[in-house]
Amino acid sequence: MGTKQRSIRRERSLNGKSLHTGEEVTLTLKPAEANAGIVFRRVDLYGKPKVVPRVENVSDFVRSTTITEGNAKVHTIEHVLSALSGCGVDNAVVELDASEPPIMDGSARPYANLVQEAELVEQDAEREYYVLDEPISVTSGNRSIIALPHDGFRITCTSADDRGIHVQHLCIDVDPDTYVAQLAPARTFTIFEDIEELLKMGKIQGGSLDSAIVIKGDKILSKEPLRFDDEFVRHKILDVVGDVSLLGKPLKAHLLCVRPGHALNSELTAKLAERMALPVK
Repeated sequence: MGTKQRSIRRERSLNGKSLHTGEEVTLTLKPAEANAGIVFRRVDLYGKPKVVPRVENVSDFVRSTTITEGNAKVHTIEHVLSALSGCGVDNAVVELDASEPPIMDGSARPYANLVQEAELVEQDAEREYYVLDEPISVTSGNRSIIALPHDGFRITCTSADDRGIHVQHLCIDVDPDTYVAQLAPARTFTIFEDIEELLKMGKIQGGSLDSAIVIKGDKILSKEPLRFDDEFVRHKILDVVGDVSLLGKPLKAHLLCVRPGHALNSELTAKLAERMALPVK
């Protein structure tokens, strides 16, 4: 990763169905000035209000990450954020004409491809990292994340579904090359038994086997074969990359994640943000 901030050279769009509301939506990525950060804009609402993806704006993480600012809300943004962060985009505007980006194939690959089509461009400003200086951790039942000081961004993750099967483990140094090749293509997955409950909650209205892998017992239902033997843990890491980007600065740390999920990821990010706000000793 260079030390300069990056944006994109030209605007690019994609459209598709959103996962939870099931409506057609267009997402447009636009260049932004240095130090602008990532900003979402709801172009379908009066005044085109912006929503800044920061941990203090997170309002809900039932199965996804939602941010709210004023009366404007965007949800299920973790794959877009993950792709921007993973590809090393510091500054960009993400315009949406609905409350949720398209789910596409359930991975971050369509967004990583969009960034590559829009072409990364270096800016004059230096990139400011948050360098973790002491270990911190969050736990919830049998889930935990420990963040350790590390010169780089490494994620070690062990994941399992709620019945303790499909245990997978991976350690990866996250940089734009490894992100695009090793993490972005990993698709989201769900347990068959959870689908009915999610539908009752009014969620996943746009879900299908085109946009997720469904685990039913020891069978895996998927439109195409698994992209990696350990696709689930790679997707978990993809989500961690997206949720940790709510810090607002790229992170230098080694994250050790055991069965992470959006709520726990956001809790870690909130703790990192508190630590980041402290005066430097």
